[in-house]
Amino acid sequence: MHSSKSWRKNAAQNIVRAGWSAYSCEGGEEGVIVSMTMRLIKVEKFSNFSSLSLNSMTRNTFPSITSLHPPANTITSDNFVSIVGFGSLLSKNSALYTSPNLRNFSVVRVRGYRRVFAHTSPIFFSRNIARKETREIASLSVEECEDASFIGCRFEIPMEEYPALAMREAEFNFTAVVTRDVETNEVVGEEDVKSVCCVRGSDALYTSQYCKKVLFEGREEDSSKCECVKCALKEFGEPMIWTDELIFPTRTYCRHCVLAARGLGKAVEDDFLDNTFLADRKTRLREHLERDPSILEELPPESLAVRYGG
Repeated sequence: MHSSKSWRKNAAQNIVRAGWSAYSCEGGEEGVIVSMTMRLIKVEKFSNFSSLSLNSMTRNTFPSITSLHPPANTITSDNFVSIVGFGSLLSKNSALYTSPNLRNFSVVRVRGYRRVFAHTSPIFFSRNIARKETREIASLSVEECEDASFIGCRFEIPMEEYPALAMREAEFNFTAVVTRDVETNEVVGEEDVKSVCCVRGSDALYTSQYCKKVLFEGREEDSSKCECVKCALKEFGEPMIWTDELIFPTRTYCRHCVLAARGLGKAVEDDFLDNTFLADRKTRLREHLERDPSILEELPPESLAVRYGG
């Protein structure tokens, strides 16, 4: 028998290494099922693993888990995964929601990328913080930009906590980037270990990995409700995750990110205001907030006061 902690750790490590959604734990009949919804990964214990059909289970409960594989060069020598935060994850409290055992939280610079409010998320609609009428529905991502850089945070999480974080950010491309000390420009972390960064993706790539309507087209599974980000957005009348439309920052989320940056010091806050762009790639966030300072007074609903409290 395995302890609760050991079987979860064993399962998560197998997920990352082998790429399936169900495993038999070593030396016994116990195993795990990993099921996926739009923003949740759940690990459940079961017995008599051999009686279950692995192929049908993985196809039906977990169409693809490509994103659950962290880039190999982001894993530390003691099996932690290095992560970069640039928006809500600038808040350590927010990161702790998904990764309660994170360590080595520090401020870093990432070069070759810029921060942009250029996509949306169904969570903003389901939490009633998106303003569809004013197109204030945007969330943050980063995208490649040769001469750009941004200040963010870097932290490390246990391997078994990576799948949950990957599902939280499923629409992104998980890219290994170099993190540097803000003052000395020296590389932060172990030698040759980079950090996972959530980089702009595409609707086509996302649906090819997660959407049942694409993965199971013409099969019985296609008739079941799909809870992927793309399909969830369509229910709110938004056809695209990644759009070229001029959308604007979601007010409550934007305030949360600014407060999180402020909590890491003036240099981080200034960088966030001056090196974060609206979807036009021209307007800096500082300009946007100067035009409408009421955004920073936009309190979240009481139920989200801690989650979006900076």
